[in-house]
Formats: sequence, C-alpha cells, structure tokens
Amino acid sequence: MTDSVAVRTKLLQLGFVENRKIEEHDIYFDNEKGYVRENGCALRVRETKDLYSKRVNAQINFKGKKLDSQTMTRQELETSVENADVCRRILEGIGYNPVIPKVVKIRQMLQKDKVTACLDQVQDLGDFLELEILVETEEEREDALGRIEDILKQLGYSIGDTLQTSYLSMLQKKILLSSISN
Repeated sequence: MTDSVAVRTKLLQLGFVENRKIEEHDIYFDNEKGYVRENGCALRVRETKDLYSKRVNAQINFKGKKLDSQTMTRQELETSVENADVCRRILEGIGYNPVIPKVVKIRQMLQKDKVTACLDQVQDLGDFLELEILVETEEEREDALGRIEDILKQLGYSIGDTLQTSYLSMLQKKILLSSISN
C-alpha cells in the first residue's frame, strides 16, 4: 500500500467506520521438521492489546492451507487462551518451537456491514491493507471475494495488486536478504 492515510480517508468516504485500534504480537510455531509451514499451514499464539481500552487478551490460532491462488483465504480456527506465555510454553513442551521473527503490528480496524478493513503498520515491513469477510460456505466465499474486488476497485487497486505472502514470510525474506548482503 503506498499511502495509508489516503486509503483510510477513502474507506471512510465509502462508509467504513473506525471501531478498534490494536497492537498484536504474533509468535508462530512449527515442529523441528517444519511440517506446519511445509504443509502451507500456520500455528500461532497472538497477544492483542486494545489501544483504546488497554485491555490485553490472547488466543491460539491455526490457519489451514490457502483455498485459492488469488487471495490469502484460509480456514482459520481460533480460540481465546487465558495466558499467552503459558500457551507458548505448552506448545514448546509438546515439541513446537517458536519461528523467528515475532510479527508485531498496529492494526486500525474499520467496519462496514460484514467487511472488516485492517490498516496494518507492521514493524520492520511498513503499511498494508487487509480486507476480510468471515464466511461459512463456498457460495458465501465467492460472494465475499466479489465484494472485496469491488472495494479494491473503489480504492484504485485490483486483486492483481494484492500479496499472497504472510507478514512472517516477508519478514523472514527480509532477514535472509539482509544476512546475504552483509
């Protein structure tokens, strides 16, 4: 995303309403053979701080394989946990290791109907826009993709402008390129 202020302004003009601003700290896990990532999946513990209320909560999340080649659409399973540190230690205790680096971001969330727009400021990466609609069925997924495409067009983008790479993968690539150039 080239100008997060302009995108935020346009989203507000389209009827989106700001509803949350949070800071997220994500630690991803894999076993020693790397099977989780090798299979196109992700396992993470996320700690979230609401920057308005200062409330902190945590959750464990599993992301399945991508469902198509155009988007980052995946089945996601998530549940709250009482203590992120204890959850991380449990995963380590059963053979899952933290993946480097930790992903840290400030996320401004805007909502319109069932669409959530997230303006992300990712530490060491920059600014990104994520559009999300939660669905239950394949038919709903196709409709949701059409709605997202419409919003992207109104913002001056297309599906072809989107990334299908996670923040974790982008950060790892940046670290690798940095180590090669040094």
